[in-house]
Amino acid sequence: MSRTQPGARAVPTDRKHDDVPDEVGRRRARGRRAAKWAVGAVLGLSLLVALVGPDLAPHDPGAAVDIPYAPAGGAAPLGTDHLGADVLSRVLTGGRPLVITALCALVVAYTVGGVAGAVAALRGRWVESAVMRLVDVLMSMPAFIMLSVLVVATGRGTTGVAVATVVVLVPDIIRMVHAVTRQALEHDYVEVAQARGESLWYVVRRELLPGALPLLGADAGVRFVGAVFTVATAAFLGYGAQPPASDWALMLMENQPGLSLQPLAVLAPTAMLLLILVSANALVDLLSPDTRAPVLAPVHGPDASSVPVLPYGEEAVLSCRGLWMESAEQTVLRGVDLDLAPGRILALVGESGSGKTTLALALLGGSRPGVHRTRGGVRLDGVDLWGLGARELRSLRAGRTAYVPQDPRTSLAPTLRVRAHVSELLRAAGVARGERGPRTREALRLVGLPDDEGFLARRPHAMSGGQRQRVALAGALASRPAVLVLDEPTSALDPVTSAALLRDLRRLAQETRVGVLLVTHDLAAAAEAADTVAVMSHGRVVEVSATADLLASPTTPVGRSLVEAARQAGTTLSAPPGERRTASGPSKAAALSLRDLCARHGRRGRTVLSGVGLSVAEGDCLTVVGASGSGKTTLLRCLAGLHSRWDGEVLLAGAPLGRTVGDRDRATLGTLQLVPQNPYDSLNPAHTVADIVGRPLRLFGAADAAAVPREVLGLLDQVGLDGSFLSRRPSALSGGQRQRVALARALAARPDVLLCDEPTSALDPTAAAAVVRLLDSLRRQRGVTLVVVTHDLTMAPRLGGRLAVLDEGLVVEHGRVETVLRAPRHPVTRALLGSVPRLEGAKSVPAP
Repeated sequence: MSRTQPGARAVPTDRKHDDVPDEVGRRRARGRRAAKWAVGAVLGLSLLVALVGPDLAPHDPGAAVDIPYAPAGGAAPLGTDHLGADVLSRVLTGGRPLVITALCALVVAYTVGGVAGAVAALRGRWVESAVMRLVDVLMSMPAFIMLSVLVVATGRGTTGVAVATVVVLVPDIIRMVHAVTRQALEHDYVEVAQARGESLWYVVRRELLPGALPLLGADAGVRFVGAVFTVATAAFLGYGAQPPASDWALMLMENQPGLSLQPLAVLAPTAMLLLILVSANALVDLLSPDTRAPVLAPVHGPDASSVPVLPYGEEAVLSCRGLWMESAEQTVLRGVDLDLAPGRILALVGESGSGKTTLALALLGGSRPGVHRTRGGVRLDGVDLWGLGARELRSLRAGRTAYVPQDPRTSLAPTLRVRAHVSELLRAAGVARGERGPRTREALRLVGLPDDEGFLARRPHAMSGGQRQRVALAGALASRPAVLVLDEPTSALDPVTSAALLRDLRRLAQETRVGVLLVTHDLAAAAEAADTVAVMSHGRVVEVSATADLLASPTTPVGRSLVEAARQAGTTLSAPPGERRTASGPSKAAALSLRDLCARHGRRGRTVLSGVGLSVAEGDCLTVVGASGSGKTTLLRCLAGLHSRWDGEVLLAGAPLGRTVGDRDRATLGTLQLVPQNPYDSLNPAHTVADIVGRPLRLFGAADAAAVPREVLGLLDQVGLDGSFLSRRPSALSGGQRQRVALARALAARPDVLLCDEPTSALDPTAAAAVVRLLDSLRRQRGVTLVVVTHDLTMAPRLGGRLAVLDEGLVVEHGRVETVLRAPRHPVTRALLGSVPRLEGAKSVPAP
């Protein structure tokens, strides 16, 4: 049985059922599919009529068949227009020029705008500046004035309108494609492709387009509507097709005077235009993912009564009871009951994929796309969150809660400076304008960041991952919420900052009575701050205990495995010197050497690395640690050729290394391979494992086409995966499995040196320990040289080799791991060692 402590509750874990029926969700999905087909049929029929209509017209559209504005009947089923021509014939022939002109303008606009936007994002610097300034100029002109000026310049008629439509559409397309490309370039899998020397065409075609196509497709649908509207407007104003040509918009203009005599001459072309415009818009909306949660399905029969549900906690500021969350593929949360009391810190721990983040979002009344609630409730200050409307829910969350997501790169708007980001959150929380500045500076100091004007003016791209994480934390803390939900807040932080943050969280909870939900896979960090720990496994809360009780005697297999993994990681720093891995055998030549390396960031050339001199022997390991913002990732990017603004000398096997990827030959690029920081972003979600691992084999000629499948299987076997993973996509892999695939991809190039950026920061202790063992076996068995950048100081003794400590771009200490850890000389090293959380109360508990 799990222990229940003040501040958290759990229900018994012997519930019998795994799935909760959601007939409402299924009905909604069926209705949505039917609507897609119906709207698509309407749009397709309308376009078909417009394109083949001239062949179906019963009369010559220019011939008079009766008196002007004759009523419907006889030879003119829809009557006649102002010329006495048959309205039906003119409607059937009037859509083809409009639709073809709009489609041609859209294709040309997307070709020009797409190429310009992508090139601006990919090339950057003066190219990007020139293209985007031109876009600003074009967008500053009203569309109607631009249309009129261009038609006058090019002449009235279809050609002039088409040119004008292209110019009207292009600026928005450039902006959209530029933004999508810039966002895509932030993905780790794109940087990996660039680092291994892929061509620009390959990067765009295979890495950028698959993820951008859904958005570009939806945007193209919207632009088609805009193109039709622009062409029709031009024709209505007399700029397009000229009388006596058949055109729907021209028919509207010509037949306005006879609207009361013969309304069908106006209503028929109007109906055709509306059918195309409305159905195209509706289809774009229907093709977008449905992220709405379905109406809560009532629960009937024995299943409902068989699930015991505790009453809501009277003293809890946040509670959930019997909470079930499902996606189309699986049940994500299974009957979760939990309480968070004011002034308490509740840590939610568990392995990757156990449902921690889904529960954290659900406790704030939200969910990930495709995940919805099927039963249960959540109360914040006694208010049922799932019973509120969207506006009421936003208002309550803005004033009473704060949430910091896991990925620091997506938690900050790329265009906002630090001051604007925090001030915007304070404004949403109702803080007066005069208080926002002091509150912003106070929050930055609380998370260990500078509060000077220079830092307040920075944008996210000018900060390290740890600094971004702390800015996001500062924004959450600034509003002084009643409930603070932190999703992996220490995953991107160094030990000193992490320890300081956890201490400040405890003080904040005690002083302000804020309830803190700390979602983490780091049990040692949770033990430093939390009053209570809830252990999750497969969507259930399987154990809830006071922190000390859990560390001393966990009662579930999951709890025991988490405690044991964290205990083993913590004891590596305090192990006797004789237990550490030491250098042996004859000295080897340097695989990688750095001499007086200096790196700069930003337009003003802010120095990030200064005079770095390091070396690592063949088959050895160099672990680089340091505080967030000390330059660790920049150092790795310089070595990978992804950061060009550096000076000094880098030698690879004694030969000078080119500054950028473009300065290195194919053999050099294969020798040096990068394993990115975030396993959830290092693999392209559109590709299978076979494609991901097989690409470097083909690129570097490590195997011919027939041998690639066999080589891929061998690489997966080396990283502990079998052939069943070949057809899987990253979404079907856990964090540890993704990191193994990333290692297999790097090994496919037959590298001599692996550059690993925070290889375990996003993994739970069990998966992290497995990845560390894998890296160590690669070094010992294959002779691969490792350069590992991390803020997890416990990795150094587990990997052995050499340890370098960075502080503000300088190497302040460097030597064998055992030497540095036994007798650290620099205050920064001692601070890092002293800040590593250890499970002092944890015991090695054997399985029953």
